[in-house]
Amino acid sequence: MEKKTLFEIPIYAMSEKEFNKRWDKQKKSLYDTYISHGHSEEDTKYYVSKFSFPRSLWEYNQIIGYIKISVSKHDVWFDIYCSLDKVYYADSKQKHFIQNIQANGTHFYLSNPQDKEIKTKIFEWLKSIERDYLRKSFYVDYATFNNIIEYINIEQIMKTL
Repeated sequence: MEKKTLFEIPIYAMSEKEFNKRWDKQKKSLYDTYISHGHSEEDTKYYVSKFSFPRSLWEYNQIIGYIKISVSKHDVWFDIYCSLDKVYYADSKQKHFIQNIQANGTHFYLSNPQDKEIKTKIFEWLKSIERDYLRKSFYVDYATFNNIIEYINIEQIMKTL
């Protein structure tokens, strides 16, 4: 059976807001420590920046998984790739290795696929996957997916397979 991958939606351990909140707290603590030890403001800002960069960059650096959406002639498939680590820190040098979690039954069949119906069901399935397979603290970044889904004719793609 031939399949085409349409989307790979990133999963983060936490939202950008939560990540930045944690880093702001860390940077403030470090800043206060340097200032209290008599360092100049200029030196303190330099060292805080040097200490945190690039680990304090959220986008793409903090991905711990993704949801892959593929289609075949009559099916839409969802594969969930995610780290199985138990703890995720905003300030971490640890690599979180990603693997397919082999979530059974994460696909749906359509005998006569219509584009609008396909898209509606994809949205429903994504919310279900997020609820049933991912931790509540995880953040699924739908930004790119939402920007382009309405411009893609999934029905036509499925007909070519």
